[in-house]
Amino acid sequence: MSEAEEDDHRAGWFELFFDLVFVVTVSLLAQGLHGDPAAKDFLTFLVLFFPAWWAWANLTVTVNVFGSGSSRIRTVLLAAMPGLGLMAAAAPEGLGDRAWAYALGAAWIRLLFFALWFGRSREPGSPLPLWRPMLYCLVPALLWAVSAAVPDPGRFVLWGVATALEVVLLVVQAGMTQGFYDRLTVEHLVERIGLFVVIVLGESVFTTVSALADHFTGPSATAALFGFLVAAELALIFFTWGTGSAARGLTRAQSGHAVRAIRDTVMYLPFVLVSGITVIAAALGTAVAEPDHPLPAGARWALCGGVLAFYTANAAISLRYGDAPGTVVRWYVPCLVLTPGVLLPAALHLPAWGAVGCAAGLVLLLAKLSALSRGRTVS
Repeated sequence: MSEAEEDDHRAGWFELFFDLVFVVTVSLLAQGLHGDPAAKDFLTFLVLFFPAWWAWANLTVTVNVFGSGSSRIRTVLLAAMPGLGLMAAAAPEGLGDRAWAYALGAAWIRLLFFALWFGRSREPGSPLPLWRPMLYCLVPALLWAVSAAVPDPGRFVLWGVATALEVVLLVVQAGMTQGFYDRLTVEHLVERIGLFVVIVLGESVFTTVSALADHFTGPSATAALFGFLVAAELALIFFTWGTGSAARGLTRAQSGHAVRAIRDTVMYLPFVLVSGITVIAAALGTAVAEPDHPLPAGARWALCGGVLAFYTANAAISLRYGDAPGTVVRWYVPCLVLTPGVLLPAALHLPAWGAVGCAAGLVLLLAKLSALSRGRTVS
């Protein structure tokens, strides 16, 4: 591979610039999870975060297939940024007064997808039928656009139909894009997902430091220190084992034409992982702000649920990559037992800084168990 071809399959500076919009999106969406979030707040976060994540994942795969050095791709990324920015700006009231703006941003991004993929489907010898980008991109774009003018609750029904159409079509028709899955560059996918995880982990650090700046006391500093350790340990787990496992697993899946494994580990499961990190970040911010009292109920569920979501996603990804179930069980079962059995009671009875300290200890223990299980597999 020439140097130009190699650079074309690495994450370029334009993609990193594009990701700045997601820094804002994650930050704004996470604001609703601070303090004592209710079930409605968690649901609002998931409902508004998934379309943004789905747009990012689709753009990542699109850039991978077309090549990051293409001027057409750079134009699309530049044109997509205002749409994503509109979704981010509307997010604080994305299910309220600004829902129309959020819907228009989502519609604009899908129209850009359609323009790219419809052109590719018309090329001679393309494995992609003409109807595929129309059903996957154009129809959802129209549904999102129309929903902007439809009052509640009809607007959200259209959102659900548009989202379900994209998700279900990718599930039942994965084999239709076999030729494009074969063209994917594993290094680029791993790098892009890794960079996105860095963005979300950065939200954890930013939230913790910002809360400490506003509550500059000894207990807050202790909670912030433990919170930083939680973020650092999650990063260590992901980048020490996650990225290497992803590279090997995606390579095996691609060589074996396991398109569903690629789809699940690139499009679906990382959403669970980054959502878990985001809700953990919100709980850490709450702990730093109120370190002397037990975490409120919503923050307790965010901390414990975030840990479970992070490790559940990692377990599912590992299994989809073909890791031995025995290897995964050695660290995932302790997570299932210790999170509700130890971390949740600690968050209920200890002051917030102590609960975050327990979370740091639990994550460290799980990292050690993961290292030991992987070491046994290698040996």
